[in-house]
Amino acid sequence: MIDVVLVAVNDSTPAFAAATVAVEYAERLGARVHAVTVLEPWLVGRVHEDAGLIDIRHRREQAGDAALRHVAALGAAAGVEVSGVRREGPVAAAILEEAVSVGAGLIVLARVSRRGHALPYVGSETLRVLEFATVPVLVVPTHPQ
Repeated sequence: MIDVVLVAVNDSTPAFAAATVAVEYAERLGARVHAVTVLEPWLVGRVHEDAGLIDIRHRREQAGDAALRHVAALGAAAGVEVSGVRREGPVAAAILEEAVSVGAGLIVLARVSRRGHALPYVGSETLRVLEFATVPVLVVPTHPQ
């Protein structure tokens, strides 16, 4: 039986689609949702843009926290318990570690959708999760039916 559905989210439309599907599955299964957002260490430094410095780390943290709040709101609307955490490190490894730590019975991920690509695709982090996961992994299309 699946008691915990883990969903990996960021501040993207595909991730929000995956979160919606995760909440729907959890509702049907009588499970709870645990959301994780991962900050990649090489994306959290400072970068020079135009005349000033922008603290990328702070903005990434804010975006991750907003994504977690979005999942919590989806869960509240569906009557599904939702917890969430922000982690830092290599994305696939952090997702897999979080899945083990919360006893997830299902991992839900989004397909990647990037400008310049005609179609969404399974990204390298998703492929790593698929390769090393010990529980089922559901990869959600950008616009699920």
